[in-house]
Amino acid sequence: MRQIIRVSCCSLVTLLAVVAVAAVTPEQKKEIKEITSEISKTSSLISKKKYDEAETELKAIDQRLEKLIKDGMLSESEPALRPVHVQLEKAKALFAKGSGRGTVSFAKDVAPIFVDKCIGCHTDGEAKGGLRLDTYAAMEKGGSRALAIPGNAQASFLVQKLMTPNAQQRMPKGGEPLKDKEIQTIITWINEGAKFDGADKTAELASLDKKPAAPPPRVDVVKATGNEKVSFMKDIMPELMDTCGRCHNDRQKRSGLSVTSFEKLMQGGTSGRVIIAGSLEGSRLWRLVNGDDTPVMPAGNQTGITRKWYNNLKTWIEEGAKFDGDDAKKAFPTLDEREAAALAKMSPEQWIERRKKETAEQWKKTFNNTEPKIRETGDFLIYGDVSSERLEQIEKWAIDQAASLKSSFGVKESQLWKGRLAVFVFKDRFGYEEFNQSVHRREVPREVQGHSEISGNMEEALIAMQDIGDAATETSPGMQVNVIEHVTGAFLKRGGGGLPDWAIRGTGLALANQHSKGNPFLASMPGQAAEILKEARIDKPEDIFGNGTFSPGEVGPIGFTLVDFMLKRGGPANFGKFVRMLQNGDKTDAALKSVYGADAKSLALAYGNSLPAGKKSKK
Repeated sequence: MRQIIRVSCCSLVTLLAVVAVAAVTPEQKKEIKEITSEISKTSSLISKKKYDEAETELKAIDQRLEKLIKDGMLSESEPALRPVHVQLEKAKALFAKGSGRGTVSFAKDVAPIFVDKCIGCHTDGEAKGGLRLDTYAAMEKGGSRALAIPGNAQASFLVQKLMTPNAQQRMPKGGEPLKDKEIQTIITWINEGAKFDGADKTAELASLDKKPAAPPPRVDVVKATGNEKVSFMKDIMPELMDTCGRCHNDRQKRSGLSVTSFEKLMQGGTSGRVIIAGSLEGSRLWRLVNGDDTPVMPAGNQTGITRKWYNNLKTWIEEGAKFDGDDAKKAFPTLDEREAAALAKMSPEQWIERRKKETAEQWKKTFNNTEPKIRETGDFLIYGDVSSERLEQIEKWAIDQAASLKSSFGVKESQLWKGRLAVFVFKDRFGYEEFNQSVHRREVPREVQGHSEISGNMEEALIAMQDIGDAATETSPGMQVNVIEHVTGAFLKRGGGGLPDWAIRGTGLALANQHSKGNPFLASMPGQAAEILKEARIDKPEDIFGNGTFSPGEVGPIGFTLVDFMLKRGGPANFGKFVRMLQNGDKTDAALKSVYGADAKSLALAYGNSLPAGKKSKK
């Protein structure tokens, strides 16, 4: 046990801290023994189906155990308490199974933990790892796997991620581990059946146990005169949103504070107002940033507050915390919205200069001491370490495919990508992997030989490819197919929307097949797709249309054969309509019904039966 004793006195100017390690006292051991005995008695009540009495006793035991830990300054992970925790969890699980009700409420006890610690990274807008935790329905769906196994917390992926000793794998990623009590609450909830006790599974977790809030304090907004040294909207707001706004927004609202509008910022949070005009000492936000208060914010300065912003904040408060925006109630623009607004004002020439600069920087990140070969066309800015002749050949394939796409999709714009599409070509595997490491900060699976990255506002527009040679085999499509596939992918992604990976890659490969009939790589894909479906653990047939169902190595065969199936079933025009509907935000099932007159399940089964092995399998 680690005890921290703090002694303070108004006459002292220093704070003394004594840290000592001591064993559990005899009195504490006696209390632990008595609590263990109470748990046994409660288990007896449960076996006799006296559930109301048992529930009362379980709550009393929880309170007694919590008091023991608090008064004795014990850690919840104290070894002497482990048998108590284990026995108590068994009693709670037994109670939940017999009574049909749990001691832990999802709405009241578990949801607040997710809201406070998890949904900053797992929401509709930012679902890291493909996982959302902002509603029970999304949490129940899980990400790469189910999060909880009802009745078995130890085997549940969620508990494993929360408790792993590996800091790189533990959640919350990059943050402090959950408190022992929070983890114990989640464990109990899972062992009791992981039940939902709210009214609506699709409701945001933050609203499940919401109590009527007191009306926010009145805010007096002092308008700027124009003579101030610091502008709130230009000098304070952007970094405030990009740093503090990650944890203090309308969805997460840690400590009751949201900084998403001037009015909300000035109203403050649960600890009161955070900005007092003209008073640095009275402004809690300043004290937190300045390190005069606890905790220092942002934690570890991981979000990178700059010295310039720090000085601007100081000056702004001293000048009276004045507002120079249009509407104090209006939500501040997000980083993406601000960047989109700035990009929207750029001329075609400025776009080209921006792309040139960005592409040169990305190459330099990969090969600082290697000068690239460069070719420029109307649609492409091509960088590579291959020979000039090879780069020219790849340029021709890219130009031909761009022209084909413009014709097939009826595109009128003279330029498909703002500022051109950057194309990186690497002569060997090392260069391609180094690019992914340096630019994208990621490992790339061995079977992936190229990729495209297109942001919705064209801020980023690139494809990168390994030169895999021209000889096509069952394991390599040849470079022309590689070029056609990824130029097509970049074209489809420029429309934004929710196109799944299988549709993007499958369309590129299907178009490439028109130029490379008999290609052994493409010819082998129906058999590969059949094997993938045979081995895949897919709960519902319609899941094949979802994004993330298949690994990067599986997306190619599945995508190629699925697009080919849809083209044969409805023709190019209908497939094009289906793609446009997804790009416009329509749900996959609705788009399939509209275009093909059948639901996703029916089409998935028909697709499976169209594959070589599908005719021999019940799958």
